[in-house]
Amino acid sequence: MLGAIGWLDFGDTGMTTRAVGPGAGIEWLKQAFNLGRSNPQAIFGGAALLLATLAAGAIGLSLVLVLLSTALDADPTASLAVSLVVGLGIAMLMAAMMVGYLRLLHAVEQGRPAGAGDVFAGFTDLPASGRAIGFMLLLTVAQYVLVIGLVSMFAHEFGAWYIDSLKASMAGQAAEPMTALPQGFGTAFVLMAAIGLFAYAVQAVGLGQIANGGAGIRGALADGVAGAAKNLLPLLVFLLVLLVAGLVLMLVVGLLAAIVGVIANLVGAWLLLVVGIPLYLGFLLAMFVVMFGVMYFVWRDICGEGEAPAAPADDRIEL
Repeated sequence: MLGAIGWLDFGDTGMTTRAVGPGAGIEWLKQAFNLGRSNPQAIFGGAALLLATLAAGAIGLSLVLVLLSTALDADPTASLAVSLVVGLGIAMLMAAMMVGYLRLLHAVEQGRPAGAGDVFAGFTDLPASGRAIGFMLLLTVAQYVLVIGLVSMFAHEFGAWYIDSLKASMAGQAAEPMTALPQGFGTAFVLMAAIGLFAYAVQAVGLGQIANGGAGIRGALADGVAGAAKNLLPLLVFLLVLLVAGLVLMLVVGLLAAIVGVIANLVGAWLLLVVGIPLYLGFLLAMFVVMFGVMYFVWRDICGEGEAPAAPADDRIEL
């Protein structure tokens, strides 16, 4: 029996996925932007702890990568293997912390007590973290197989160009200057964007099921695929709204950066350190909260208990 494999637990989940209307794609983003209004200390504090832990883990594992690569005398194959191991370590750390953060968001949205330290809950619930890690590994492998298979079928020229570039990079050869986009780039981009969006929805539903629904790996994957397949239209609406919001955000960030740059030229470069770095870190923190917020609301609408009671309208962001 697959469900008996100890702490990884491949068992099924008892929840059912449902389809939502196209407007949900807009609501997910609106709700994510308003996420911090209920308990900002827990939500933003938890995101800050998550970011700091991931950064520390990435720096530590990167140092290991550099030391091992030096010891292996820069052998391309060995360096690639070490890079994959380091990437796997970061992914495992991320999966465990995502369990904690999704539970934190669920507690806040249900009006239960929650604190920033709850983001580490995944480290005290090893079975759930193990299932999240297994789920993420399987989803990543499936995503890569899909991308490779579809790109090979419908954008072969781009696939061949990418493999040649990868081989040259592994051999330490300098990349040739690109004078034009490789053939099949447009097709490959559309395919990868579609697969990425679908995988994001599968991840949102599946991790929500593991963190807050007690699902096993098999059940989380099944619910994730079913939930994403039933909600292709709201996912497309979400993508379009996200692209528009991203363009607006880029303009705002660019304008702020230009203003800070002009003031820094007048006052001194130290202003970039005093103002620029905190602004960047705050922006990164807000993006993390929104990203995980969308994941949470996708899960709640498709697989969870439904919407929580609405907050007062005076402090909500409207899109």
